[in-house]
Amino acid sequence: MTSDTVKFDTLDPTERPAARPPVDRIRAAPPPGVLPYRGGQTGELTHAEIETIREISLAITASLNVHEVMSTVAQRAAALIRASASLVYLIDRNTGILQLIAGYNLPARYLGLNLKPGEDIAGRVAITGRPLIVDNYLAWEERSRQFQDVAPDSILPSANSVIGVPLTYSQHVLGVLQAAYTDGREFSNKDAALLQLITPHAATAVAHAQLFERNQQIMNLLEVINDRAAAVSSVGTAVINAGHNVARMSEETLTRTVAALRLSAGRVYLKDPYSPSLIIVANHHLPDDDEPGLRRAAEHCVQVQKTVLAQNMTAFAWTKDLSQWLADHKLGALVCVPLMADEEVVGVLQAIAPPGKQFDTGELDTLHIITGQLALGVANARLFNRVRSEQQQMAAILSSSGDAIISLDAAGRVQLVNPAAERALSLDAKQAVGRPLSDVSGIPALNSGVEAALKSTVPQPVAFEIALLSDTILFCNLSPIIDSAGAISGWVAVMQDITRFKETERMKSDMILTASHDLRNPVNLTLGALDLLNKATPEWSSLQKEAYDLAFLGVRRIEALISDLLDLERIERRVGLKLAECDLSDITATVVTELRLQANERHQMLTLERADGHTTRVLGDAQRLYQVVSNLLSNAIKYTQPGGQVTVTLWSQDDQVRLDVRDTGPGIPPEAQPRVFERFYRVANANAEARGTGLGLAIVKSIVEQHSGRVWVTSRPGQGSIFSVSLPKAQRDD
Repeated sequence: MTSDTVKFDTLDPTERPAARPPVDRIRAAPPPGVLPYRGGQTGELTHAEIETIREISLAITASLNVHEVMSTVAQRAAALIRASASLVYLIDRNTGILQLIAGYNLPARYLGLNLKPGEDIAGRVAITGRPLIVDNYLAWEERSRQFQDVAPDSILPSANSVIGVPLTYSQHVLGVLQAAYTDGREFSNKDAALLQLITPHAATAVAHAQLFERNQQIMNLLEVINDRAAAVSSVGTAVINAGHNVARMSEETLTRTVAALRLSAGRVYLKDPYSPSLIIVANHHLPDDDEPGLRRAAEHCVQVQKTVLAQNMTAFAWTKDLSQWLADHKLGALVCVPLMADEEVVGVLQAIAPPGKQFDTGELDTLHIITGQLALGVANARLFNRVRSEQQQMAAILSSSGDAIISLDAAGRVQLVNPAAERALSLDAKQAVGRPLSDVSGIPALNSGVEAALKSTVPQPVAFEIALLSDTILFCNLSPIIDSAGAISGWVAVMQDITRFKETERMKSDMILTASHDLRNPVNLTLGALDLLNKATPEWSSLQKEAYDLAFLGVRRIEALISDLLDLERIERRVGLKLAECDLSDITATVVTELRLQANERHQMLTLERADGHTTRVLGDAQRLYQVVSNLLSNAIKYTQPGGQVTVTLWSQDDQVRLDVRDTGPGIPPEAQPRVFERFYRVANANAEARGTGLGLAIVKSIVEQHSGRVWVTSRPGQGSIFSVSLPKAQRDD
């Protein structure tokens, strides 16, 4: 081997030795540049040939279109060496496959044929990077048969000598130039040299053209990305500019999406907030009538909560009619994209491409971004409209309410004052909002009640009465506002005018008091007469004894009722209330000791729990506080079934002393709990054996309130009850 061009020469069978296999003769062609220029001559090249090569080089590099460059290379190379035909292959950078993209005197059916690396002459040249000549090509066993299969009557299947030269750029083979003789000639070293002089220019032109094409593709891609980014930005602007108008927002979004993605048509459905049906809110280049197939496609999209293409829904019978409808209206591919907000479908955007066009991944991604913006805008607009409607309703309720209402934040600053509160409390809502209630209200009872509630760590409603200078009496119910974390975020004070009720109650109390006084003497006389009758009758029949016992028991109940009524009146009128520092723990212990026998008789466990180190001293009337504990504990024992448990707990928290009486009784229904402290109220289905006057809890409530405290009940049916009392600690001067 004396050069870089390998030549296979298939021997004539007559020249082969009889006992030896055929031997191919190999001849090398000269490498590029081996023909030095001497005295106006370049080896075997003439000046005319050199000028021709220069012209060919200029023609090859004149274009930046790969196919134009390759066509020029094929034509000029064939003309240069007077070849019968020529072919140009380009190598796919990803797969290594050689594709025939241009040729001279070549059937069009050849274009697009592929060769694998190592297949035929071009495949071998692509691997070795060296020129290759094959003489007697038709007898070469390794030649490809695809040309003969594609066009058996063309030139290439009859070629007798074929040459392949690599198109090498920057030490990389980009393609292969191939030429053929069909008239019996063989390619010479000079032919190879001539082709090697033009292939570097061809490879450079191909590299530049490919780079130009890649740059153009990148520019086109950037332009598409820019257009889609502009579409997304435009939709975002449309959503913002639409404010809270859902219809306008949908129409603007659809119009801009159709324009940016060059769609043929589109539609936006939104789910009805009050039903599962879909409502058309925007339409672009579609008939006003609701085509059933489009609606079914949208409903399917809502059901699966995913983007769906019409061609992927062929399992449904109705898609055939939909496809026909799209074809009749000269429309292309249909895609349905759900509008997702907080994992909930609020609507569907339908995009329809021009005829014959399918949606690519980039367009689908753009649609997903656009629908995300629209969905968020729709959800926010609906939320705003719903909140605004609720605010308007609330404002109407507050304005028309006859009750005085004040809303405070967690720090006690005024947030809202309704007209009734302005009138009742002589407040100016505009000046009060944002300021502490104590700065704008000159009503001590209201200010102290709110201050006590703000200091409390227990989120419980507080109720108290407010006496105004105008002799008006308001009942204030101060309730905490609890946020999602369970913390107090504010308070609402609702104040009702109970002046008439209090006057009626006073008149009723006066009547009861008078009647009680008037009844006391007849009751005493009756008791005396029964006692005299009992002493004067040594022997009773069973019927007489039963009648006597019933009469005596009834009179005793009337006497207890009269006594409780008079006691309650004295408490409410603060008659005989003697306030002094006392220990609620000692009082409670005394009551527990006295009632333990009663609990034991019912086989109940009575327990007193006192927190160590807790101050339980209060400023109060010890006798009245004894009455509070006794009434609560007696009720717990009375309403707890035999074998149950009653627990008394005493501790202090902040500036309050807390007493809880817990039982394992039947519990109190929620609807009855607000009324258990009313006079004569009895819970329905309560223990029939637990008889009483119905005034015990009313007396407890009155005494506690006289001591600036509060009492409440916490209960669930079947789980017992807890009656709680909170009293202010006694303040000591250090």
